Amino acid sequence: MKIFSKYAFVVVSIISVSLFISESNLFADSSKEERSFKLAEKDKKKDDKYQFLFETGPFEGYVAPDFTLSDLNGNPTSLSQFKGKIVFLNVWATWCGPCKTEMPSMEKLYQKFKKEDFVMLAISIDRQGKSVVMPFMKEMGLTFPVLLDPNGSIQKLYKVRALPSSLIIDKMGFVDTREAGARDWSSSSMIKLFEELINEGTLDQPGTVKIKN
Repeated sequence: MKIFSKYAFVVVSIISVSLFISESNLFADSSKEERSFKLAEKDKKKDDKYQFLFETGPFEGYVAPDFTLSDLNGNPTSLSQFKGKIVFLNVWATWCGPCKTEMPSMEKLYQKFKKEDFVMLAISIDRQGKSVVMPFMKEMGLTFPVLLDPNGSIQKLYKVRALPSSLIIDKMGFVDTREAGARDWSSSSMIKLFEELINEGTLDQPGTVKIKN
């Protein structure tokens, strides 16, 4: 009887240990699955910026629509020729008060980053074109590049509802930020934003970003 009790105790002990190991393995597997799920979610969030890959649109996360307009010297300029650089696109007019308010800060932004992978394209929708834009630029002491759009085509293409309207386009051609209304583009927060975007990476070839060391 004592021998039977002894063996019974051993058997029960083995079963208990086996159950403990099984539960531990189950818990470990569950933890692995949970970690894998969290990593997948993290990767998904990381890639959200490019969820609209190859879809064109004037909104954040989409590829900025290409266009071609003439500069003040009559030279055609296309957005697509600046891929690999950060593009600050601003839609304005000489008769727009808020536009005039923000332009000194735009000039400061331009002077700070013009030698970097940065391009500023200020698109005037004045119907009179160069005849009113040139005197305005001279009076304000502005030197950043201006494109002329007397027909207002950019308003339709980019669905501009208010002036000024600004978009920041990243090196891969995606709309990173869209703003309506005047802003202080030379503020510390804006300068930090542009520094981060400029240093984020350089376009090596379509679909590939080469990170700077």
